[in-house]
Parts: sequence; C-alpha cells; structure tokens
Amino acid sequence: MKTPNLRLTALALLLSTSLLPAVAHATADEADAAADAAADDQGRESIVVTGLREKATQQAAEAITFGNNVQIVDRAAIEATGATNFAEIAQFLIKGANVGYSPDEGEYTIRLDGGGDRDTLVVLDGVPLYDRGPALEDIWGTTTIDPHMIERAEVYRGGNSLFFGSNGGIGVISLVTKRPDGTDRVELGAQYGEFNTREIWGNARFAIDADKRHSFMVYGSSIQTDGPRIFRPQDIIDNVAASGGIQKYPLNRGNVGVKYLFQPDEKTQFRVNAQYTQIEFQDPFPDTETFSPNRVRYPIVDFTFERRWSDKLFTELAGYWSNPKLNNTETFPEICMIRTGCVDPTNAARTVQFGFSTGRSVPFPNKGFGEASKVGGFREMGLNFRNTINLPNALEVVAGVQVVSYKDDSDPVFRIGSESQTVTGLYADFRPVIPFSPDTKLSLAIRTDFSESFGSKTIWKFGFRQPIGDFYLRGNGGTSYSLPRTNELFRQEPTIIGNPDLKTEQTKTFNFAAGFAKDFGGLYFDAEFGWFKTDITNRIQATSGLTPNTYFNNTAVTQIRGLAADVNLRIGETLSANVNFTKQQARLAGSSLQINETPEYMIGGNVAWHSPDKTFHVTLFPRYQGPEYSTGGLNNSLRYNFGNYFVMNASIGLWLGEDRQHKFQLRVANVFDKVYAERYGFGNRRYDSRFIRGEIALNSPQYFYGYPFEGKPRAFYVSYNTSF
Repeated sequence: MKTPNLRLTALALLLSTSLLPAVAHATADEADAAADAAADDQGRESIVVTGLREKATQQAAEAITFGNNVQIVDRAAIEATGATNFAEIAQFLIKGANVGYSPDEGEYTIRLDGGGDRDTLVVLDGVPLYDRGPALEDIWGTTTIDPHMIERAEVYRGGNSLFFGSNGGIGVISLVTKRPDGTDRVELGAQYGEFNTREIWGNARFAIDADKRHSFMVYGSSIQTDGPRIFRPQDIIDNVAASGGIQKYPLNRGNVGVKYLFQPDEKTQFRVNAQYTQIEFQDPFPDTETFSPNRVRYPIVDFTFERRWSDKLFTELAGYWSNPKLNNTETFPEICMIRTGCVDPTNAARTVQFGFSTGRSVPFPNKGFGEASKVGGFREMGLNFRNTINLPNALEVVAGVQVVSYKDDSDPVFRIGSESQTVTGLYADFRPVIPFSPDTKLSLAIRTDFSESFGSKTIWKFGFRQPIGDFYLRGNGGTSYSLPRTNELFRQEPTIIGNPDLKTEQTKTFNFAAGFAKDFGGLYFDAEFGWFKTDITNRIQATSGLTPNTYFNNTAVTQIRGLAADVNLRIGETLSANVNFTKQQARLAGSSLQINETPEYMIGGNVAWHSPDKTFHVTLFPRYQGPEYSTGGLNNSLRYNFGNYFVMNASIGLWLGEDRQHKFQLRVANVFDKVYAERYGFGNRRYDSRFIRGEIALNSPQYFYGYPFEGKPRAFYVSYNTSF
C-alpha cells in the first residue's frame, strides 16, 4: 500500500470519529474542572508549582494524570523575574534547564536534563520553534519570544514526541500566551536599565459584540539594548581587533500581533493568531569576525478549533504556518599578504607590514552588505487533528494525525533546492481503566511517521501514576528521533561543510519518581524525588580542529543518567520557596568524560515574600551551576571547566492602587557580581599575525585557544506596568 493512500485512509477514520455516537468522557471533564478551578486562582503569586493546582491546558492536565512530570511556570513567576528574554526565565524558573549559547548574545537554545539543542522542543502556542537548518546558518527561534506575552510555561519531561512531533525526545517546553477571552482589558509596561536597555510592551483585549462571541487582542513589544560585553578584549585575535572587532553587542527585538476568538457557544471555540517578530543583534566571534550584524524575521500564523460534542467526545484541530528568514553580514580582517609590505589604504605614505591588518574588513561570501547579504530561511506548515473518546469505566483513547511540511526558503545562490519534506504521523494513546485498581492511571501510546525522505519510523510512549494516600509513584518513557538539518547536510563555508550522508538521530528515555503532597491548612508542602535515563544513538555532532570541519554521526551511544529532586513550600499567602536539584552524568559509552556543555549538576530555586496587603514583594532567584566542560582544539586536546559558579538574581516589587494594578519593580541581575561564563568556546589563529608570518603552524597545538562567553555582570533595571 502506498503511503498517500494510508494517510488518506487514516485521516478519514479519524474524521469519522467526530460523528460517532456519544460515549463517556469523565477524565476530560475532570481535567476541565481542574483547569476551571485554577482559572479562578489566576492571581495567586505562586512561583513554580508541579501538579494540577494551577491553570493548565487539558493536554498538560492529562499528561500529569498519566504519569508525566509537568512543571507549570505561571505568569506571576515570570513577571517576578523581570526578564527581558526567555533564556533568563528558563535559567531561574525551569528546573533542570541549561541554556546553550549566551542569552545576551541573541543566540540561545534551552536544554533539559542533559540533552542537546535537538532534544528539547520549544513550542509557542503549538508552533514548534525548532530550527530546520537553513542554508546560511541556524535561526534561533526561541530568541524571538516576547516574555511579556507568556501566560504560562508547561514543561514536559521524559520524551513527549508522540504528541508534539520529533525533537521532543528529552522534553518539551510548551509556551501558552495571553489571549482574548471575551473581556475588555489593557496592559501596558515599560522598563529601563543597565546597558541603555529600553523596553516597552502592551496588549489590549476587547469583545466586539454584546454576546461576547467575537473578541480580539492586539499586542506588541519593543526592546533596544547596547548589551553587556560578551567577549574579553584580550581574547580577540590581534588582526581582528585592529580591524574593529572590539565593539558593543546591541540587540533589538520588536514584536506585533493580533488574535481573534470566536466562541459561538460554551462548547466551541475558534482562535486565530498572526504575529511578526524581528530581532537584530551582533555577535562577532573573537577569532574571526570584525563585524557581524544579524537580522531574523519570524512571521507566524496559527489557529485552533475545539469542540466538545458532548461530555463524551472532544475534538481538536490546530494548524500553523511560519516562515523565518535570516540575513547575516560577517566580515573578516583584510591582511597584508605581501612580504615587502602593503600600502596603507587610508594613508598612501604609510606601509602596512606583512601579516598585519590593513584596518579594513572583507565580507564572507554571501554575507556582505545590502544585496550581497543573502537570505537563509525555511517555510514550515503543520496540521494536527485529534479526538478524545472514552468507553466508560473501560478505556479512553486519544487518536490523531499530524502532518508537518517544511522546505528550505533560502536564496537560490545556495543551490540547496526548495523541495518540500512532508512527515505524516498517526498516533494513538490508550488509557485503560484497571478494574481492580481504578485509581491507577496507565497510558500506552504508539506513533508511526511516514516520509518520502526516510520511509517510516515508529516511536512509542508510556506513562503511569499510582496514588498512595498523600504519596504517589509515577513514571513515563518513550522514544523519539531527529532528522539532520538542512545546513548539516549541505552547508558550504570556508570553515565548515555539510555531510549529505548523515543518519537520523534516535533517542530513548525513561523517567520515574516518587512524590508527596499535602495541604496542612495554611501550610502547603510537596516534594518529588526521581531518576531518569536517556540513550541517544547516532548523535549528530561537528568535528573540531579541522580545516574545514564537518558533521558526523557519533557511533558511540550518548548515555545520560540522572537524579532529580524538587521541594515546594508555601506558608499562607506571604511566603513561598522552591528548591530543585538535577544531577546528570552524560557520557559517551566507554568514556569517563562528561559531554560538552552539560553541567554535572544544578541547584536552583526561589524564595518569595509578599506583604499581607500585597503591596510589597521580594523574590530571590539563586542558582548554582556545577562542573560544565567545553572541549576543542586539535583532536579535542583542549578541555576547560567553565562551571562551578553561584549566581543570584532578585526583584523587589511595589504594587499600588485600589486593585494593586500599578506595579513598580526593581530588578537586580547577578546580585553578587559574579564573574562567570555562560558558555566557553574554542577558536583558531588563522587571522593572527603570528600565523600569517609562519610563527605558528596550521593545526599545531598553538593554533587553537579557548575563550569564555561572559555572563552578565551586576545590572539594575526598573520597570512599571499597569492594567485597566
């Protein structure tokens, strides 16, 4: 049977379930009741809560019910951070999260529980921000997120690709943004701080008919900052510095959008969102680039349709379109290559010595100025249709079909082609009721993806949760895969080239825990202690120390073994605290070395105090990063531990007005002014005057060196926001 026929047959079967006779749907009703009850408690200033006590989507509520570890980070917690980017939110609020690259650099990814960039999937209102790898270079989708529009973050751990698609092998961070709800409300805010940081944001939601069936929201934000220093001047190659490589790192981000809600009755809703984000930043690396402005344009259109046909059948249909594009200008130093010297281009009477910079810069191919800066990008579309059906006291089934199509949308100069890659996934999650133990929740799921590029792949997922009084046991696990990105297959640059023979990366993960939760009346306490195991096969990596480098599948299995603990305490409405600990041993099979950019352990949390009248608010966000390594140089001979540091952020809030609607905040980043590295990289000396003159040999040990990506020094920010 051909794949297209199978797709059509499966889609027809799934569509037909919308017309099935009524069957019971008790679990969905319970999840909705939990979400409705939590909605009434939206204003509570809790920081991080695991469980059903906070408002959550039905998908998150069901995931918790069936054994997943789902952390809900609410809007109050996000606002308390005062963060200007999502990376800072993740660093201090999401347990087990490690940020790849530097938040203030304009390039970063979020990694959970020892995973890499392709093992943690970030989705924004159901739209994956995963980088498909356009021809030019990576597009950092998470950098475009406006933190002021996040209503909550739902963090799924332990393999969740079955519902979200590929690349969620270790975890998924699902961001739910603010949306129209039939009410009239306006929010406005502004912030100013160190590095000449200026930020404004706002949104307005309003109903347009008396019955409030139609409502809109318009929103937008803008931030401009000179940015903190990322690279130390002493780490910049002499010729790079002489050509202007020592500079500031400005970052600008703008976001505008509109949302629409049509709610003809209490059982049906249709939502549409259209937004456009543009981010501009500079990140010249110290060994290579003298000037490197980047511009990312990221339009997104998405929609959802939900219909509860009865208390027994629920239908969801969601779709999206995105078309991110990147313009990148990168220049390198012009160097005198004539042994007798060169005429100084700015002063004909002066001679530039052999091996030294002329002071001018030359653009890399396709990375020049104006029209010479070629566009790299991709276009992606997705559709997900699923139905939840329940046979009372017997079986609940969630079945669906997800279709994702993407293609490279880069400038034709790259000659990669624009043929679409389409993946069609059929999935079903079976949730039986166990007659002799009805409180036991069990989920067994399977998914098969079909694609012309790789044939078919089948992944599975399981979950269970067993309550024992105030205690519980839970577990989940699953498999996933990740396709090679376009640039990993076809990249052609002076320093790195693609490998068209790359294989698919595969992930298998397990997550088990025991927990306790109890409200003692004025005192709430919960704790969970867990263990996780992940194996990654055919991990896609890049070589180091070659000229040029390339990509390859590591034949050694990446083995990640970890422990996690999470404790929450709340005393009345005035004091709350969280402590979380994640220990992860991540090694290649047969090796005793921790893999790069994966901390051996992390300790995080927060402490929040609120005055009884809700006027004053103080929140501390401490974090300790254990040993974290970076390896590079010839045959990976250089290795550096840039971890083992403690950093803490803090905020002080003053809420005034009859409804505490006027909110002033002082935010302090890096309270103790700790000097630390967000990341550590390795470069080479190909533009160094000593190499040009032959004093350093190509690919010799002296040819390579390391440098830190500096963390933000102590910085102060003040903000004001209000709603009416």
